[in-house]
Amino acid sequence: MVEKFSSISTRKLPTAMSVLTRNNMIAISDYGDFHRYSKRNIMMSMLGFTAQKQFRDTRERMVSNVVCALHKLVTDDPQSPLNFREVYNNDLFGLSLTESLGEDVSSVYVEEFGREISKKEIFEVLVHDMMMCAIEADWRDYFPYLSWVPNKSFETKVFTADARRNAVLRALIKRQKERIARGEARASYMEYLLEENKEMTDDQLMLLLSESILAAADTVLVTTEWAMFELAKNPEKQVRLYQEIREVCGDETVTEEDLPRLPYLNAVFHETLRRHSPVPVLTPRLVHRDTTLGGYDVPAGTQMMINIYGCHMDDKVWESPEEWSPERFLGEGFRGADRFKTLGFGGGRRVCAGSIQAVSITSVAVARFVQEFEWRLRDGDEGKEDTMQFTALKRHPLYAHLTPRSATK
Repeated sequence: MVEKFSSISTRKLPTAMSVLTRNNMIAISDYGDFHRYSKRNIMMSMLGFTAQKQFRDTRERMVSNVVCALHKLVTDDPQSPLNFREVYNNDLFGLSLTESLGEDVSSVYVEEFGREISKKEIFEVLVHDMMMCAIEADWRDYFPYLSWVPNKSFETKVFTADARRNAVLRALIKRQKERIARGEARASYMEYLLEENKEMTDDQLMLLLSESILAAADTVLVTTEWAMFELAKNPEKQVRLYQEIREVCGDETVTEEDLPRLPYLNAVFHETLRRHSPVPVLTPRLVHRDTTLGGYDVPAGTQMMINIYGCHMDDKVWESPEEWSPERFLGEGFRGADRFKTLGFGGGRRVCAGSIQAVSITSVAVARFVQEFEWRLRDGDEGKEDTMQFTALKRHPLYAHLTPRSATK
């Protein structure tokens, strides 16, 4: 992909994604001035190595809040399995809002709705509905010569979701602009954009904030939930990870500084990316120059989609690919370059802008959850590996029995 980048870099978005993104989001834009400039802005303000330092306390507080909430649920009802996604998602979405807007919003009044909506509904509109609409198929994409024929059900669903998203974002942006006008400045992606891009339109600001909120809240949730599912399903691997944490950190809480000294944790992260890729199939691309890929001649004008899931399940590349085995990323047979085979963050000029944050949040969260609790799946859930929406979100939320480690010592 990196070698052939110049001939396959053009996006060919399906109608749903074109409507929702207006081709003005970083991840789906063609490589050019807009992509370079916009990616620079989000790296400088939110996702780059230096920018990440200013949000470190916020990230650590988020994970600690989740741990406290889990402890409370276990104390209140130690016999019942708890819904991990419900607990984790609330604080993870709060982190996304804080980084993007400068505030973890509990509710906001939306003029178009004529009412105040809760944080849960904000998430549904900005994240869940967007990811579900992204996979809405418009049959006209496959029969372009019939593009003049109306597709009312598709148009109603996608354009309604787009309008609701825009209404909520306008309300959130208005609220933050009022805060800024009062002199209450905070570090955030939005304030950086307003300061550095005086001529940015409200529509451009809205789309860039929509992307940052969605990306930070969704793919980290997907990866963390799958990692905890696999650890709960494979107790011997959970024990190995816990022992590594004890050897490295002792009774001290795991922090981001500890990550380089936790190779098995790192292997758990990369194996989860391989077995449960957050984005199983990449958005379509248009081959704009005759090229050769994998020994095949591909003429200009061809539409292509890269099947990440298929690459990760190729038994010519991976031994027993259907098994979740972090050990494949350890030992003498493993090379550092093997991590790039997962394609988890892409590569080259289009490498994922959020890779640093994704690794930090997911790895620390998984380590803290295993450090604090022994995890066991709810009976009968071992085979529940179906997915839904554009990213590989578990169709069935993770329900697990948790036992505090302090109770087992």
